[in-house]
Amino acid sequence: MDKPGDLLVFAVGELTQETTKLLQEYRNAKVSIDGKVQLVLATAVDVGLSEDNSKESQLAAANSANEAKIQADKALTVVGGAISHTPNSRMKQLMDANGNFNTMVSIPCFTFDEVNMSGQIGTGVHPAFLRQDGSIIPEIWVGAFTASNKSNNVIVQSDVEPWHTINYDDAKAKCVAMGNGWHMMTAMEWSAIALWCLANDFQPNGNTQYGRSHAKRIEFCKRVDGDIPNTRNKAALGSCGSGPNSWRHDNTPFGISDLNGNLWEWIDGFKLVNNKFHISSYSGQPESEWEVTDIGLLGPSGNKWGNYKFTGTSEILKQMLIESTEATKKLKGGLFYNITGERIPFKGGTWQSGSRGGLAALNLQYHRTSKYGNVGFRPVFIAD
Repeated sequence: MDKPGDLLVFAVGELTQETTKLLQEYRNAKVSIDGKVQLVLATAVDVGLSEDNSKESQLAAANSANEAKIQADKALTVVGGAISHTPNSRMKQLMDANGNFNTMVSIPCFTFDEVNMSGQIGTGVHPAFLRQDGSIIPEIWVGAFTASNKSNNVIVQSDVEPWHTINYDDAKAKCVAMGNGWHMMTAMEWSAIALWCLANDFQPNGNTQYGRSHAKRIEFCKRVDGDIPNTRNKAALGSCGSGPNSWRHDNTPFGISDLNGNLWEWIDGFKLVNNKFHISSYSGQPESEWEVTDIGLLGPSGNKWGNYKFTGTSEILKQMLIESTEATKKLKGGLFYNITGERIPFKGGTWQSGSRGGLAALNLQYHRTSKYGNVGFRPVFIAD
């Protein structure tokens, strides 16, 4: 019988060969398509320059060139969107428009009833799985790790330093630059993951105490600075996904890592402006179109998230896990805020959050231009 180590080496070898094959197919297809496009475009130019050809011929040539370009883009979308994966795994490698493979985790569509929340914060399909036109999104692909920096482009992979010290708008732009369907995680998408965890009676630990879990100190990660856990005289950022399975959303090797602690994550979809929440109706909605509510926060900043009171109530705020209910108060985390000016949200906590880190942890203290070494972001992909 093969030893477990031999099986692992074999599986990794197969995955590496498959990834290499897909990359080669992508490169070959791109070279072939680029050549065909250039040939058609050159033909169109030659026709256009010929005085003997009619305007109809010139138009036909231009249309041929345009059609070739459209078909080339479609082909590149198919090849560039290739997925390398282990069979039947919820975790897959998705290639983005920059040619980078990103480790992503599937969260299938579910209803509020399926996570024991029907009638408490909503009914029907969770809004994270609804498009602007109301059609259903079968699944969302969430970064298994927070974003990392590869040649100034996003890549999602393990055992590297997370991308930090980047402001809100730049983080959003970097996610969009990954191609069609890519964006920075929204409040509704974070909510979907948190409610799934709550329904399964599991909340992940994380790097909440300088490289280890404050709740279970035997759980620790590999610090980027190479120092030992609980060394407190400097930053204690952990490498992406270097903690145990209990730091992943489903307590397995195939889960989403570091949602609790390590570094705050920029979140899209809402903001607090002079103590009034502005909320989006769908992913990708321009901020200028967000609904301006009359609802704000009451009470001192820094307490447990579930203990806060608001100046009003909103089903959407409950669904986004901004406003708590009896059903969601079990989620862990603190709430930090400033009610003056525009404040953009972070979620999750940092390496020094302790009990104030967690799936419900929310920070509304900082501006969109803020850049800190303990704030990063996470991309999400939705197929057309």
